[in-house]
Amino acid sequence: MKTTLYTLLCIAVRLGAVLMAVGILEQMPSLFSYLSGTDGHFVVSAILLDGAGLLVAFALWVWPNILVWWAIGRNQHEILESFISAGQLQHIALSVMGAWMFIGGLSGCLGHGVMILIVKHESASNGLSGMVPTNEWHWLVQYATTAVVGAALALGSRGLVGLLQRLRGYPHYTSAVTDPDASTTQDG
Repeated sequence: MKTTLYTLLCIAVRLGAVLMAVGILEQMPSLFSYLSGTDGHFVVSAILLDGAGLLVAFALWVWPNILVWWAIGRNQHEILESFISAGQLQHIALSVMGAWMFIGGLSGCLGHGVMILIVKHESASNGLSGMVPTNEWHWLVQYATTAVVGAALALGSRGLVGLLQRLRGYPHYTSAVTDPDASTTQDG
């Protein structure tokens, strides 16, 4: 597989732009929940700041070369060559994404688990019933699900790539890198 450093960095910048936009859009519902009972100036300035962030993410998606040009300078057409097949690249990508989801889900579970323990401790020390807010349980379940799905994706990525290959009608997928010198026989 041949590609250029410029192409790979453009893909990375576009991925970062998508993650930036998703992060901003993900926090919008909580921002709108502050509309009732708070000062409107805070909400308006937060919406404007988020809008500016979405514009930056859009600009990076449309023109990733803005950052890539600064990063690589004159080496834009440097060719990178790899002997990794498309199936092996999918296997690597799905494994990395699964590991990332597992670690993110695990850290979220730990963070919200600690928060539940803190709420329980505070309520017990104040003589209250110790009711944990339901949103903490929702977050804990969401992060636990993310961790389980991430672990399944990381461990089952080879089978998933094989399934995708079969669904597309390609021949059987092998994950082992074949050595071109191993196919020649040595006569004594």
